[in-house]
Amino acid sequence: MTVESPEQDISRSHVEIRLEGWHVLVDDLGTTNGTVLHRPGQPPRRLQPGVPEIASSGDVVDLGDGVTLTLHGIL
Repeated sequence: MTVESPEQDISRSHVEIRLEGWHVLVDDLGTTNGTVLHRPGQPPRRLQPGVPEIASSGDVVDLGDGVTLTLHGIL
């Protein structure tokens, strides 16, 4: 999916969201500006490139430049 990035903060290949077994994984693809995971009840944290994170319903993935992805319906 392509998203607008007026400030050029989002990399061409920024993040991968994939299904692996019964889990949804979020993986930063080695971006310059990083990807931040916002999980309810926890402080925001930057994902480590190449280290997939198991996503939960309600997680917000911040790509930068005002672009976020909110994940719903994950059990």
